Amino acid sequence: MAKAKGPYTMRPPVLSVPVETSMDIMIARNTARRAAGLLGFSPAHQAQLASAAATLAELVLKTGEVHTLHFNGVNHVDKDGIQLSVTTPWLTGVAHANVMIALRSKMGDLVDEILIEGENPPTILMVMWLRDSDLSD
Repeated sequence: MAKAKGPYTMRPPVLSVPVETSMDIMIARNTARRAAGLLGFSPAHQAQLASAAATLAELVLKTGEVHTLHFNGVNHVDKDGIQLSVTTPWLTGVAHANVMIALRSKMGDLVDEILIEGENPPTILMVMWLRDSDLSD
C-alpha cells in the first residue's frame, strides 16, 4: 500500500478498497462505516462518511480506471478523525480551485475538510473530525 498522504498524523485503522466495478461502491460505503465505527463516530456520522465514500467511489469509477480508496484514522493537535483519500492521475494538470469547487458542490457538508495534495498525480483527501457528540454515544 502506498504511504498515506495528508497534513495530519496517520493512525489505525488503515483500510483500502479498490474501485473497479459498481459493486465496489457498496463495498466503499460499508468500509467507510466500519472504519468510522472503529474510530468512535456516531451512527449518523458513520452514515455521512459512507455517503461521501460512495460519492467519491462513483466519481472515480466513471474514469474507467481502477482507483483505490484509502481510509485511515488521523489526528492533529487535540482532535482525532478519519481521512478518506484517493490518487487521481486523471486530474493531473487540472486547476485545484476548479476541482475543489466541483468536490464541494458534490460533497456538500458530508465531510469537514476537502484537500488536494500534490500535482502529478494529485490526491483528493477528505477528513471528518470526531465531535464531542460522537464521544457521548
